[in-house]
Amino acid sequence: MSSSAANGLPEALPEGPELELARSLTRRYLLASTAILGVAGILGMLLRDSQGGVGRLPNAWFYAIMTAHGLGAFLGWAGFALMGLSYWVLAQVGFPLRRLSRATAYATWWLMVLGVAGVVITCLGFKYGGSWVFLYPISFHGAGVWGRWTSFFFSLSVLSVGLAIVTWCVSILDIVLGPALHAVKSGIPNRLGVAMGFGFIAPKRFATNPRPVPYPVIPLTVIAIDMIIATLPLAVLLVENMVQSLTPGAHVDPLLAKNILWWFGHPVVYLLLFPAVSLFYLLVPRFAGRQLVAGNIISVGWAIAVIANVLVWAHHIYIDFPQGSVQAALNVSMQPMTFSLTVVSALSLYSLFFTMYRSSFRWTAAATAVYLGLFSWLLAGLSGVVNATIAFDAVVHNTLWIVGHFHQMALLNIGLVIMAATYAFLPELVGKQLYSEGMAKLHVWLTFCFGTAASAIWIYQGLLGAPRRYAVLPHRWDTATQAGVGVSIALAGSQLLFATNIVQTLRGKVREAPEGSLRERMSAASLEGAIVLVAIGMAFGAAILGFELGRNTSGPATRTVTVTHGTVPASTPATAAPTAIGGGHPIAGKAIFASAGCAGCHTLAAAGAGGAVGPNLDQAKPALALVLDRLRTGKGAMPSFSGQLSPQQIRDVAAYVVASTSGK
Repeated sequence: MSSSAANGLPEALPEGPELELARSLTRRYLLASTAILGVAGILGMLLRDSQGGVGRLPNAWFYAIMTAHGLGAFLGWAGFALMGLSYWVLAQVGFPLRRLSRATAYATWWLMVLGVAGVVITCLGFKYGGSWVFLYPISFHGAGVWGRWTSFFFSLSVLSVGLAIVTWCVSILDIVLGPALHAVKSGIPNRLGVAMGFGFIAPKRFATNPRPVPYPVIPLTVIAIDMIIATLPLAVLLVENMVQSLTPGAHVDPLLAKNILWWFGHPVVYLLLFPAVSLFYLLVPRFAGRQLVAGNIISVGWAIAVIANVLVWAHHIYIDFPQGSVQAALNVSMQPMTFSLTVVSALSLYSLFFTMYRSSFRWTAAATAVYLGLFSWLLAGLSGVVNATIAFDAVVHNTLWIVGHFHQMALLNIGLVIMAATYAFLPELVGKQLYSEGMAKLHVWLTFCFGTAASAIWIYQGLLGAPRRYAVLPHRWDTATQAGVGVSIALAGSQLLFATNIVQTLRGKVREAPEGSLRERMSAASLEGAIVLVAIGMAFGAAILGFELGRNTSGPATRTVTVTHGTVPASTPATAAPTAIGGGHPIAGKAIFASAGCAGCHTLAAAGAGGAVGPNLDQAKPALALVLDRLRTGKGAMPSFSGQLSPQQIRDVAAYVVASTSGK
């Protein structure tokens, strides 16, 4: 009997062709995605350094690199790596690839490689800078930086990545619905229910024999179903974008396009998180030497997730619809539905932490990365609750808070579990011992510390109102931005340890640990206690920092009111308002200028805006009549805002622009 079976854990596939196929595929995915991480990481460091004034990039290059970095790091590294690791996870719980899943797994690899290469070429070769979320219709308004063919090939490249997601989902479903599921009934709906863990809720209806579905199978099944539903509409939108690139007369409603984008854009986050959870479900019991504690209850969360995951897209557009529309209904439904997704995280974290509690946990480098990844999942989840709360989101949505939250989740939660899996599985995948366990542990801790510091700086700047997606931040945030430069360089430098360990392992090199090392002299219990104390200390430190920040930055002469006709915006000092201009109120217009996204396209010093898509308002000093006309009817790259803003709001924005630029 294997050690896994003795501990009640699922048994892996035996050595043979099936396991070797999974090994070969996983190795191919992992090595390709790690190479992409190297490129995306360098690009990210260039962005942060540029914002801090170290090697300042021209605006066009900044946005092109930002686009390549976002898609490269998020899907090209994290998504791609987790796709490949999922095949090894399934092999480790006894689920082999079959004929269809093998073909679609190879198709996925090629589609992803070609798609990421296309994104990098269009961004770095032709300066496509429409952001990694490529909000419609910005692709068609390159301001002379990129043209229609660049837009066409960028959309084609993203479409290739989208098709890779669909083919991966098909391969996962083909594997999990196969004979290894041991479902008693043969119907596809019943087998899907078994694979999603419904047998833990209704064991008679979703029966299995001789074993229940392994826990790591559940999140992979859920995300495979959801991503097929979420990706196909995006594929249609991308095809429309390609047609519009060549036929300018074609178009789609921008608000509809944005809804389609986020219909895909929210579940794609879980394309990373759910396979990462699958890795947690596999690795934590292995390191703890026992089954997942309270594992049965997590099936309740996944039953919620499979539905809610594809229905919460609109929490990304809490303030986008015009007044008098369905916005209020969306907000009322999206906020509680988004909160429902925290059930999955809460139940999973409860189960995983208590599996570790009072176990004989083996504190290897991989195990340390798993623990720190779980801790980061908790932190990122807490800031995510802030984003999901409408009252808070209205304040932080367009600030660097979002950047801090996203990197906390993508790099430190998901990224650390990918690194854990790399350290845990690489020796099995290549048949060679890990080069240096000590180097691996140092890399994990440096990544966690510097990554957490980087996220904390962004979150701090966001709380103070620093805008995101700015090539050059206003000077009042220079100190924090420059601090972030040093952190980003240290974080990037830490990954050289990761690269060295991988390369040396592939070469078959082994670095012997010195006798009497700290690891040998300290017991596993001592290491566990030290790590837990450090983590708790960091949590309390973050809480104290947040308290002091709030106390020292809150102004005593402020008041919070609702922004309507003739009112002072929220958190504006209660001072006398400037004279109305053309029936508009500049103070109210300032808040609308920020919430409507004007800063993303225009430069306006008074608003701290540095957009380069539209005219520089400080230089143009447009007249009131011209501003009103552009807001009402639009022109060129600028859409009409008549459907998004009320007539009074349009007058308020125009008054603010004129008052800020001394236009007449």
